[in-house]
Amino acid sequence: MGIEALQAVSGTIYLLTITAVGLRMLQLSRRTGKRPELLIGLSLLLGGTVGATLEAAGMGAGQGELGPAAAGRLLFAGKLFVAASLVCQCLFIRTVFRPGEAWSAALVSGILAIPAVAFAGFAASGTFATGELPLTWFSVELVGRVAASIWLVAEALRYYAMMKKRLALGLADPVVTNRFLLWAFAGLGGIVLMLTSVPPALFPGNQSLLMSLDLLVFACFGCAISIAYGLAFFPPARYLDWLDGGSEAPGHADRGLRGA
Repeated sequence: MGIEALQAVSGTIYLLTITAVGLRMLQLSRRTGKRPELLIGLSLLLGGTVGATLEAAGMGAGQGELGPAAAGRLLFAGKLFVAASLVCQCLFIRTVFRPGEAWSAALVSGILAIPAVAFAGFAASGTFATGELPLTWFSVELVGRVAASIWLVAEALRYYAMMKKRLALGLADPVVTNRFLLWAFAGLGGIVLMLTSVPPALFPGNQSLLMSLDLLVFACFGCAISIAYGLAFFPPARYLDWLDGGSEAPGHADRGLRGA
């Protein structure tokens, strides 16, 4: 299987996985009325399923038959969806990990201001008319996206360490404890996927080699993230048994979403 085919397969699996998880979270939110499930579900669907797809289509349209005008419109729509996703992601982090803390509200505002400035820069530089992404505004936008993911990873690892200590005392669920670790792993993988867009932007003269390497990295981490999300939200019974130390704990069918 060639690199392009591997990327297509892994990208499809990744897209299907985050879409399935996003829809399941919305379904769970509708049943429980809880805000975190709604926010994370919207974040995955708006940013991954819709936003990233539109952005990829926009970047490809400029080099195809659709032309720069269509590429600009696709990028405009894609970045709006990704911005909405980032809002949901930041609100989710604050709601779950730092509710009621004033500094977290300021951090949310600061992170969201970065892509807002980048969006204005894209508009002023003509990106949404030509489909061309200036390196300056591309870099500013990337900082905002990565910052949100770093915050999520840091909070997930912090909670994993706390839950692991409680687990040793028999005060925590091993499935929920493990979910924080899987979540952090998926977040780190997401950061890697975002950073794969950097080399081609910095070194446009080596597009062929860089794109091949980026596709390979995307394929590997896309599959890894899909596995992490699958184990976190749709864990098979054998995986649950392994987390429980081989015990046949009741209610395995419901534990895939417990604590989400």
